[in-house]
Amino acid sequence: MKNIYKFLILTLVASGTMFYSCETIELEKLANPIALTEADPDLLLNRIQNDFNGSMAEFNFEGSTTGRILVMGTRNYFARYGSGTVSTSWNNLYADMLPDIKAIELAHSADNDLSYHLGMAKAMQATVMMNLVDYLGDIVFSEANNPGEFPSPSLDDDAAVYTAARALLDEAAAYMSGASAGTATDLYYDGDADKWIKFINTMKMRADLTTGNYSGVINATNVISSTADDLEYKFGTQLIGPNTRHPDYNSDYTSSGTSGYESNWLMSLMVGQYGDANDFYGEPQSDPRRRFYFYRQNWVTPNNYALYSAGGDPIIYDGAENGETLQCSIQTVPTHLEFTPDEPTWCSIQLGYWGRSHGNDEGTPPDGFLKTASGVYPSAGSFDGAPDVFEYTGTFPNYDEQFVALGAGGVGAGVEPIMLASFADFYRAEAYLATSDAVNAAVYLEAAITKSIAKVQSFGALDGAANSTEMASAMDPARIATFIAETMAAFDAAPMTSALDGFGWPVEKDKMDILGEQLAVAQYGAGNDMFNFIRRTGHPRTLHRSLEGSPGLFPRSVLYPASEVSANPSVDQKTDLSTQVFWDQGVTNPAN
Repeated sequence: MKNIYKFLILTLVASGTMFYSCETIELEKLANPIALTEADPDLLLNRIQNDFNGSMAEFNFEGSTTGRILVMGTRNYFARYGSGTVSTSWNNLYADMLPDIKAIELAHSADNDLSYHLGMAKAMQATVMMNLVDYLGDIVFSEANNPGEFPSPSLDDDAAVYTAARALLDEAAAYMSGASAGTATDLYYDGDADKWIKFINTMKMRADLTTGNYSGVINATNVISSTADDLEYKFGTQLIGPNTRHPDYNSDYTSSGTSGYESNWLMSLMVGQYGDANDFYGEPQSDPRRRFYFYRQNWVTPNNYALYSAGGDPIIYDGAENGETLQCSIQTVPTHLEFTPDEPTWCSIQLGYWGRSHGNDEGTPPDGFLKTASGVYPSAGSFDGAPDVFEYTGTFPNYDEQFVALGAGGVGAGVEPIMLASFADFYRAEAYLATSDAVNAAVYLEAAITKSIAKVQSFGALDGAANSTEMASAMDPARIATFIAETMAAFDAAPMTSALDGFGWPVEKDKMDILGEQLAVAQYGAGNDMFNFIRRTGHPRTLHRSLEGSPGLFPRSVLYPASEVSANPSVDQKTDLSTQVFWDQGVTNPAN
């Protein structure tokens, strides 16, 4: 999910055809692309599942760009989060999911038990509805898909829609209780009703967190607690007829190199100052997930530093400017970022990691085989086995064999994470912290990090050509234990709150800053929860500031899809991004 790619899966699993859309192009499903001559419940359910994944992929992408997990490639918030922001999800819900679910309901009877179909479908419907409210506020619901009586359906109050979605989750759980999949193809849980019920309960937990019902989060039961219960969409390795690979793999592992850009903020946060040499310099352990997330193609980024060795201790090497491949390397630091923590990383970061920062809207130079690509998690690309400290042998190193290539790594057999066990632990950690229970917050934060690392590392097996020595080092239990222990020590030592300096940065990270940073790391490949977290808590305050000194108002909600506004006189378009969703208390993050 690079900053120029998001995707929409429109077709049935039987055909598997996938369509992708560019960030700057608005694709809206103006007509149903699948004209089913018969309302076959199995085929309808297949389409609902694919529409659900397309919607969640869009929410993940947009949450990632607001949360600096991915790059926002536009300098102005209003220009970026316009009428195309959640148009895929809107159209998926109203054009496909709702009528398809109605058709399944009509086909359901004592002689034709479709309880499993309806349990799945209503759980997915409720999830998309809640997320649309999170992004838009008021949406169409009670008058939707009834053109005879309501040709111009009105918007419902967003809190009422949340309540209706919660009731749908209860209904979905009732359908799932004791249900058998029968003839249904379950793309997520392979016919396991108990796992669907856990997902439903976890969505209730998420809704409780969003609306401030912290006791509901803390006391939630039978939720996703093991990676075996993670809800995710699985991709394949087929290139043509159809292409079933992860969209990030499709964009990054090509004959012309990598297309998008990884987030400088996230990479720098995970790498630390010196990567594997952090111990030598007395710095905290680097994040063990970074080699699984990011695949470097270069050993030094222009105007930043790398490390090499001539048989002894690490030596710092300063990379030269290169305006052809990295234009900002020959530019001066934006005035509003001078003397701030962003000054060293606003353009490039250390150790050959090559991405972009929040708000960078420059064109694409010839850097396809230089910039960092997505790794083996979650897109099933390649594991990064390049050393952080290169041995100098008369010439400086290059990555003669570490370039992206078609068919490399895990060949795209990755996943779209939707709800993971680590996310549920983060929900509890935040709820405990919000109620000033730092002890239990620490327990669940540690559990969340531990589960996230274990899941990410399991993807290493997808890359059979990976550097086995570096893979073993990245998965070393002692290094992982040290990283977790250091992170938790920093959390325990951090204050509950801390002040801001004259530039708007925290004088020291508080507990919610650290929790928010770790949530962002665990959300890589997903990202949906970050948009809510930022608006809900105003953290983490360490996020990269925009390269634009005045990027406009950070979105409290986004614009309605243009197609709906133009076709429905009952929907007035917003004039700005200031409209708060019902649960939003207006907490601001100084990074925005």
